[in-house]
Amino acid sequence: MNLSIIICRSPFLWNQSSLESQRPVLYVCIIATFTHSLFWLQVLFFSSIRQKSMQWIYAYLTTDILLLVRFFFLFFIHTLSTDCYPPQFWYTFVVYFEAIADNYLNILEVYILLALNICRHMQIAQNRNVYRTNVRLLTMSHLAIYIIPLVILVIQIPFGWATLRVDEGGVFDIAYTNTYAEVFNVIIAFFLPISLNVIIIYRSVHYIRLTSHLRRNRHHVSAREKYHRSLVIQFLVFYTIWLLLWAPNIIIYQFTSGRDLAVFVGQLLNFMEITIDPLIIAGLDIRFYQVWKKLWIRVKNRTMRELRVDHRRIAPTVVRTVQQTVQHQYPH
Repeated sequence: MNLSIIICRSPFLWNQSSLESQRPVLYVCIIATFTHSLFWLQVLFFSSIRQKSMQWIYAYLTTDILLLVRFFFLFFIHTLSTDCYPPQFWYTFVVYFEAIADNYLNILEVYILLALNICRHMQIAQNRNVYRTNVRLLTMSHLAIYIIPLVILVIQIPFGWATLRVDEGGVFDIAYTNTYAEVFNVIIAFFLPISLNVIIIYRSVHYIRLTSHLRRNRHHVSAREKYHRSLVIQFLVFYTIWLLLWAPNIIIYQFTSGRDLAVFVGQLLNFMEITIDPLIIAGLDIRFYQVWKKLWIRVKNRTMRELRVDHRRIAPTVVRTVQQTVQHQYPH
């Protein structure tokens, strides 16, 4: 009797080197889940920070969460999958999801920050609350930001500008077929939105300096001018940190694929940026500081009330004990 052993390996399983390279990213993502949970708990329990003017910030942080969900989903697929011949629909979904979702969500982030910067510039230069006066335009902007990048990424595959690549380590990504495609994607994903952001930041700073120069003879600065300066400073600090950690991943993605060291470094920096995003945003925004201050005052007042109650419970007992001792020593 002939016995044959067929070794079956799931097409989704990572090899050992791919798995080891993802462990540091896994630890960073676990920390990121904790920081984002703390942030959204504040939004859930404090209505003062649930404002229309923060819609772009929340949209941006939502893409962070989707990137974390993508990583955990693919990590489980690549480490726990045992199906040697997965259904074609499931296989196609996982391949396209892994190949496109990371680049798509990172492109969303840069254009969401651009939209946030434009709204703040209009608030500073025109003193207009676009979140009330331009609701329809904002809705169209949201739809355009979410739909257009996805269409651009997907349509390149049937046109032959990009192909799906299956790495031997169980990694699926996009490989561009020519230099024109690489340059086009770098412009769309990096140079165009970054350049527009830099221009708008410069215009906001120039406007604030110009108004300060025109009103330098005044003895005080208005609350609105202080608020506008704080908006520009907040965005400059956040954008600088974000760009340093985000840019390597998006640039490397356009030119390199697979599990090269450069890809790993870019991915790790990207998730480190995702980890600190809630901390930076909450630390720079005065509204979160006010929430923390109110929370601290509540905790402090509650603690003081409990201490007073405990003191009142203890004090009569002490008095009665002293009275009993005196009566025992000096009976009538």
